[in-house]
Amino acid sequence: MLQDVLQPLLSQPVVWFCLPVTCFAAFLMGFTRSAFGGGGFVVSPLILLGLGGRNGLAVLAPIMIFSGLMSAWQHRKEIEWPILNPLLYSAIFGTTIGGLILWGIMAAGNLESIDHRVEIVVGGLTLLYVLLISLRDKIAKGGPNRTPHWWESFSIGSAVGISQTVANSGSPLLTVFFLRFHIPKERFVAAQVLYLLAQNIAKLVPFILLGILHFGNFGTSIILLPLVAIGGWAGQIGYKRFSEKAFFGLYICALILGFIASVILIVGRMKLLDLL
Repeated sequence: MLQDVLQPLLSQPVVWFCLPVTCFAAFLMGFTRSAFGGGGFVVSPLILLGLGGRNGLAVLAPIMIFSGLMSAWQHRKEIEWPILNPLLYSAIFGTTIGGLILWGIMAAGNLESIDHRVEIVVGGLTLLYVLLISLRDKIAKGGPNRTPHWWESFSIGSAVGISQTVANSGSPLLTVFFLRFHIPKERFVAAQVLYLLAQNIAKLVPFILLGILHFGNFGTSIILLPLVAIGGWAGQIGYKRFSEKAFFGLYICALILGFIASVILIVGRMKLLDLL
């Protein structure tokens, strides 16, 4: 039993590199979720760099739920239901579509090719989010100063749900969406946290049905939870003290880190590990 739980961590080609990267990704998950309301955009490529495609997706999913529960409790008094409600409905729709896409990714090829396919998807989406956040000021310029309409929130929530299911990331889409409507972080972080929590719970269904998440890598997630908790505590302290400028400065640093990890995934994780 213990061997099954430790296998995703200790069976990597270069353990001395992969294990620290995985542990740092777990800490960063707690930190970014509490500080930014999301974090898959940097944590997902990092943990895939540490664990590979299928195990990376699987191990991160329960970790995201744990960090989401912590963040939901921390931001529970800031929830604005007119912002959150349409997002919750879109979580189910987007997750269903994402599950079908993930089934297509997993349906053909040997395990090595499936892993690399997942790595390319995660890396490619993260690069897209790096570009999106880089252009956030231009995207926000001229946007309406109001709460989004129901259909607007449902549409973006569905897109994020698809991305979260196939890549464990998508929060930059929501962040830029809220910035487009000139909604400050004090108003949108709580809604973003609650939406991501609901979506991450929903995506366990396709993950289990497709055999991505099983007892072994679920146990690996449990082992990493103390690091997530420490990161969440640190992130909450930062959230209370960050200025708007510092908030987005750290956000950009996280995106750069995600960018580097994503480029490595697209080029080929095993090519880097072979060099080490």
